[in-house]
Amino acid sequence: MTNPAIPAELIGTWTLVSYVASGSGGEERYPHGRMPQGQLIYTAEGDMAVMLMRRGRPKFAADDLVGGSADELRSAFEGFEAYTGTFDVDSVAGCVRHHLDVCRFPNWEGGTQLRHFKLSGERLELSTPPITARGREWIYTLLWQRKKYGV
Repeated sequence: MTNPAIPAELIGTWTLVSYVASGSGGEERYPHGRMPQGQLIYTAEGDMAVMLMRRGRPKFAADDLVGGSADELRSAFEGFEAYTGTFDVDSVAGCVRHHLDVCRFPNWEGGTQLRHFKLSGERLELSTPPITARGREWIYTLLWQRKKYGV
């Protein structure tokens, strides 16, 4: 059953185009490099999932699913983000709220992440309120392209 409060234009699968962090001093950085990979899914029923990663993450020396050195594990963890849960939309405020059930970052599990959104044709821009990372506040902006099938 679809949720009438969710804009139909938001529903679907989205491919990450860019991911930029803007600091309060005007500096920019690229958390997963200049060519990150990612996918965002919004369903009409109100479920969502997102995965982001740095391209070319180093492979572990051993082909052991739960192995890896401390450096390999850290690199894999820092080069990947994911969470899933449900979502709702406040179209008047231009916000989507992600209610997290599962998350790579344990502190966000069971919480809500607010994202401001702008839809423009086949593009979706999501931006965060200020988030603390490495002791500083950053606004993260992610640009998504609607996934095309059979092309």
